[in-house]
Amino acid sequence: MITYTYPAIFHYADEGISVSFPDLQGCLTCGDTEQEALYMAKDVLYGWVYLCNQDNEELPNPSEVHTIKLESDEKIKLITVELKRH
Repeated sequence: MITYTYPAIFHYADEGISVSFPDLQGCLTCGDTEQEALYMAKDVLYGWVYLCNQDNEELPNPSEVHTIKLESDEKIKLITVELKRH
């Protein structure tokens, strides 16, 4: 198994929680609750990493958490997924 961990920005709003990965442009998801947003973040990250591996694309290095600027309604969560080696 190969483990991948990337920081995700959880943006809290009245409509729900949107999630973005600052290192993975276009890797976005959302959820109505924090639990759902966390589940969706793992799901979208898994799909992103899986497709990059299938296409032999190099993944960017994850940002250091302390370098990511946040708004007052945002939090960083580290999202980890595992893929089998092929």
